[in-house]
Amino acid sequence: MKRLSNIWFLFIIILLSGCTKDYRLAPPADSEKINITVKVPVELEVETLEVMYRSSTCKRITHGASGQRVEIDGGNGIDMQLQRQGSTDLFTADVPKDGGGACKWHLANVTFGVAYANPTNFGESVKYGAGGGVVVMFDHNNSPQGGADIKVDGDVIIKRDYFPWVHERFIGGYRKRVSLAGRGPIYLMYRALNARKVYFEPILHSDFLVTSQGTKIHKIGDFIKFTYPDGSVVAESQARPDYYKLQTIRTGRASYCFSPRYYSRCPDRRPQLLPELLPDKEMPGYGRYVVADEWGNAVVSFAYRLFGKNGEKFEGKSGIKGLTRPIPDSAHPLSKVEFPERLW
Repeated sequence: MKRLSNIWFLFIIILLSGCTKDYRLAPPADSEKINITVKVPVELEVETLEVMYRSSTCKRITHGASGQRVEIDGGNGIDMQLQRQGSTDLFTADVPKDGGGACKWHLANVTFGVAYANPTNFGESVKYGAGGGVVVMFDHNNSPQGGADIKVDGDVIIKRDYFPWVHERFIGGYRKRVSLAGRGPIYLMYRALNARKVYFEPILHSDFLVTSQGTKIHKIGDFIKFTYPDGSVVAESQARPDYYKLQTIRTGRASYCFSPRYYSRCPDRRPQLLPELLPDKEMPGYGRYVVADEWGNAVVSFAYRLFGKNGEKFEGKSGIKGLTRPIPDSAHPLSKVEFPERLW
């Protein structure tokens, strides 16, 4: 009787295992790919590409603040290595949009970036800290690092300046880290629902090193001391170097020149009209351009004057996302672009 019970027990296990859903990824061979490309400076190395897929078929059960049952999309992550293209400084990977499998996985987000290849070049005990990271979200879910700060309609093109930053920390044990200091947080967070290409070009200004020392005891009024490349020493309450100060030291230009929000105040502006014409969804036969600063960041409330191929004039100020007013297709290609100080 005991032997018969064991047989039935094994039979039940087999039945249950046969009903278990297969959570594995299985991208179809013909799946559309998202191309990820990173242009890597000599002193840096590309980090592992972390790819997250999600599924509305295979839900994950969690609980809300009141203990209620909550179903959310399931997640499945894999790591990929970006491959160098020949002897160039370009590293790429093609990521399938369709994750396939019984769960019908779809690409949700990718996380990647650059880091110092040899932190010990800054000292024997120096380790790498943070900075130089990018997250791109391809659906409406947030990433493991949080939600998006920047929304992009098409492909994602990122060019950012970075500075070497060596920080010494004393409280809780001595640590020395070299990080990449740039504009914004550790990760640049994008949402790009329609992107097919992601290009990241970090520009490293190795000759402009900023160092800092943390406090040695907890004391109100004591702040981190930053030593900037020009020799100035500043005690600041912020935890990271002043990016705009670093840019001013590097270029001699006013800090406004490096802020998309205040670019209109820059005394020596170098704006541009991005080359891609974006079709206007509400006005067939019309399109809009994007007014941007010299680094490709969209700027708003910026005066422009455009001339069509037959000399017709279109002027105004850039609106949300740096967009111009709708321009008829018949005016393209443009014959002239001006950015006057004021229009009237």
